[in-house]
Amino acid sequence: MKRAIPTLAIVFFLGCLALAVFALRQRAEIIRADAASTAAHTRIDDLEHQVVTLKTAHDLSDKQIAQLTAASAAHAAQAGENNGGTRVVHISDILKEHPEYTALYMKQFRRSADRMYGSGLNNLNLPPDQLSQLKNLLAERQMTNTDAEQAAQAAGLVPGTPAWQAAMSQASQDVQHQISSILGPNTDSILAQLQARSGIQSQVQYNYAPDFEDAGMPLTPEQTNGLIQAMADANYAGKDTSTRPPDYNVADPTSGLSPHDERIINNATPVLSAAQIRLLTTDQAENEKIAAVIKSYSTGGARPVFVP
Repeated sequence: MKRAIPTLAIVFFLGCLALAVFALRQRAEIIRADAASTAAHTRIDDLEHQVVTLKTAHDLSDKQIAQLTAASAAHAAQAGENNGGTRVVHISDILKEHPEYTALYMKQFRRSADRMYGSGLNNLNLPPDQLSQLKNLLAERQMTNTDAEQAAQAAGLVPGTPAWQAAMSQASQDVQHQISSILGPNTDSILAQLQARSGIQSQVQYNYAPDFEDAGMPLTPEQTNGLIQAMADANYAGKDTSTRPPDYNVADPTSGLSPHDERIINNATPVLSAAQIRLLTTDQAENEKIAAVIKSYSTGGARPVFVP
């Protein structure tokens, strides 16, 4: 009997040791899974930026590229500057030397405006002629700002300073007045909300919709629009921030959700099923975790660049 006690103790010890090793392995697996999840979401963000970049690059037609390449090569040969070094070419100079390019350049900015504000411009219920005029004015404002930035830099103004801001405002004053004549006194708020909504549409399309699809409960078109609206209503871009709750974007340590997340979930409850709401809640909590990790590397003033 006395010999049995040490034997049982040894067996018990070995059992505990095995459980401890198993627990450590499980913990390691969880850590690796979390790291993989974070890397995956970061990779998704990188791919989204690449998609936007590729779309922008594709917008410039082969014909335009060929024209600009030929013009640049010819000009460089005449100036004797074709030595393989860096050469700065101002768009304003291209427009002066190639007036026919102005309409093409304007078209690029109009496409940019369409991407920036999405389908929101079409939801303003403007007459077709006013909608077309508004898009042209938004494109013209972007062109004006680009020219003004070049002029301000040439004058030695520092971006972000009051003098810089004054130069930008003065340059776009006329076109801004024309835009306001269409949209009214709340032009800036309206455009800020439309731009935010366009970003939300991309989020739903590239981030949320695939998760619902993978979980076997894809969003219907009505649910997609409802989720976009729920997020837009919870967003304060272009709105009175004095009514925004304190710590609106700070996640609660217990729930893992911020008041912003809670409002999105509450707004989406009427249009999503209970199972879909649970998935949305999980997505929001995971987004907060990812944001917290990424934010921890964004200290010290230098902007971090994340690479594989």
